[in-house]
Amino acid sequence: MFLIRLYTKQCINLPLFWCLHESTDSTVSVLIEHSVLISCFINGEFAVYVCQLSTLECVRVDMMQNENKSNHHCHLYEGKNNILIIRRAQEFQMTLQFNQPVNPSDNFQIEFYIGINTYMLNGTKIIISFGGSQTGNWTGRIIQQQGDACVVGITPSADAIIGKYYTSVAVIGSNGISRTQKDSGTDFYLLFNAWASNDEVYMPNEEERQEYVMNENGYIYQEESGDGRQWYYGQFVEGILDACIKILDDSHMPLVNRGDAVKVCRIGSAMMNSQDDRGVLVGNWSDNYSLGTAPTFWIGSDQILLQYVNKGPVRFAQCWVYAGTFNTFLRCLGIPARVITNFNSAHDNTGNIVTDLIFNSVGNVLELNERLTRDSIWNYHCWNEAYLSRFDLPAYQNLGGWQVVDSTPQETSDGYYRCGPCSVKAIKEGMLGYQFDAPFVFVNSDVYKYKLNSQTGKTELLSVDTTYVGMKILTKSIGGNNYEPMDITGTYKYPEGSSKDEETMKNAGRTYKAHLQYDDEQGVEMTLEIPQERVKIGQNFQMAVVFRNLSEDTRTIHGLLVGSTIYYTNIQRAQFKQETFDVTLKPMESEIQVVVLAQNYMPKLGCQSSLRFVVTAKSMENNQDLMAIQIVNLKGPELAFAMSVPAKVNQEIFVKVEFTNPFPFSLHDVRMAMQGPNFISYREKLYSEIAIGTSITWMESSVPTRSGNTMVYAVLDCSVLGNVQGNWAIGIKA
Repeated sequence: MFLIRLYTKQCINLPLFWCLHESTDSTVSVLIEHSVLISCFINGEFAVYVCQLSTLECVRVDMMQNENKSNHHCHLYEGKNNILIIRRAQEFQMTLQFNQPVNPSDNFQIEFYIGINTYMLNGTKIIISFGGSQTGNWTGRIIQQQGDACVVGITPSADAIIGKYYTSVAVIGSNGISRTQKDSGTDFYLLFNAWASNDEVYMPNEEERQEYVMNENGYIYQEESGDGRQWYYGQFVEGILDACIKILDDSHMPLVNRGDAVKVCRIGSAMMNSQDDRGVLVGNWSDNYSLGTAPTFWIGSDQILLQYVNKGPVRFAQCWVYAGTFNTFLRCLGIPARVITNFNSAHDNTGNIVTDLIFNSVGNVLELNERLTRDSIWNYHCWNEAYLSRFDLPAYQNLGGWQVVDSTPQETSDGYYRCGPCSVKAIKEGMLGYQFDAPFVFVNSDVYKYKLNSQTGKTELLSVDTTYVGMKILTKSIGGNNYEPMDITGTYKYPEGSSKDEETMKNAGRTYKAHLQYDDEQGVEMTLEIPQERVKIGQNFQMAVVFRNLSEDTRTIHGLLVGSTIYYTNIQRAQFKQETFDVTLKPMESEIQVVVLAQNYMPKLGCQSSLRFVVTAKSMENNQDLMAIQIVNLKGPELAFAMSVPAKVNQEIFVKVEFTNPFPFSLHDVRMAMQGPNFISYREKLYSEIAIGTSITWMESSVPTRSGNTMVYAVLDCSVLGNVQGNWAIGIKA
């Protein structure tokens, strides 16, 4: 017996033999890792030879972009480099090309990194081993081996950090660890996954997933009738995903928190506004937009987000612009989201879940005391809902599902202008103690109107309206090109006066102290009735002040009607009408007709086409104060569309937009914009003047790049006329 010691240039570990072959001439060969040991007798003497084979090495990584993006519902994301985009909690595949076949004893691992200083413990560094034991929440398996190629499947954890990852393949051998060089072709984005049942954003209904994650086209309602404006979300446009990641980076949100959809929504609601963190949008509720773009001119989110990446905070926005842009942010990252419009939206700045309006008595009429009135009621307000499981709230309350998130800067929350996420179910049930910001979102508050006694400084409660706030809440119906409004008021509040409504108010009252109940005992009722049909800008119309004398006595009424142009926030822009009246009421109903002339309101209209009429009156016999308020939203002129030929992929088409000035005055410095996803990039055009009764025609050519249904958006804006828009549905054939 003798001992043979082998010396080689490299240290050889000696695992179990893979194979042992004894030849007829007494030559034995053994494969040890990637070395071959040969022993034999030569001329009667024993000899040993060592032949060193090449070390296992990964020479190429194929991220299988097309297959994975399609399987993960990410095929619509655009980009020149075709970078991989996938969703967490779902397997994706990679093909690893080695320099030689992988043997069972080979040990290699795939490493994923996100951020700069990465650690396994906080989820910023992921290691998946093949040939060794696997640790961590990400899993991997070998699907197929063929020659030198190995197809592996990787499943990110359901709580994985979302963002951009870098990939490396490491081989652990006798020489230590060798890794593939950094290659941008192996980078990938990981998103939230509404298709995965263990993801916190899971949405079980496929039709809803298609609407709230995949649909690029939306509609934002600005009137109870269902009128509003088209909005292009453009979450798949090239550069938008990078913009959304940049927003998270700019917020300095720790990477470890970016796997938590609740925290991402909360940070996003703060970063959509620039109030305290140089976020995406700068708010402006004035008439002066000379330093930026009028809010009414935007037609989608993509131009806003791309401008933010290149130039910083974008000027200007109002609530629907914040909501539309935030919706893009959420859908782009994989969180199901929709835009909500609440009509007669109260802003309770005192935290008592009651809207308090204080009026001064001026002669025989009442005027709002803007100094003492801290609460306000907007004609409408837009916010977002995100679909989340809310694992951070008590499971027994079942508060998951739609959550309110609002990025319009109105109130600070934990030091930042943000709101939510707040469970819609919690709002409906009056459970205002659950995070986040439920008292501010509560849409079931009552409106208390007070009269200020100028001598004593005390207030007298005039009336309570329990139905005005949150009168209607709308969102777009499900279905790609279905722009009919869906009334979701019932998800926020129970029917007024029902036992469940009373229970909700008690729940809310237990948490936040409200005023004592007020019993309304009045002898005269007064309402203001506006036309049922939509009034067009520049059109004369009639209104009626209607009285009901509930007593058996004659009442003498002295009143005043004031008409003003307003912003949608209900702030007065200019007064254009004031009319006093006196009426004697018998125990019955009577009315007064009021004529409103366009020549009076048109010079003071501005870019937001809303009129407010306030009637205040006093019953002289018993000093009863009466008040009625109505808003008239005027309908603007429309844009007309035409197309040269039916749209077909890779075939040039011409799209035409026309506008005729119907007003008795010229329009100056008119700005127009047009965009058609997948075939017309964003374009603008300026017209120095559009004379009275004349028309302009704007024609653009383009070549569609993708088949399917899409939209053409266009908008026209100038200093005296805003909110003129139009859209046209187009089907592009392959």
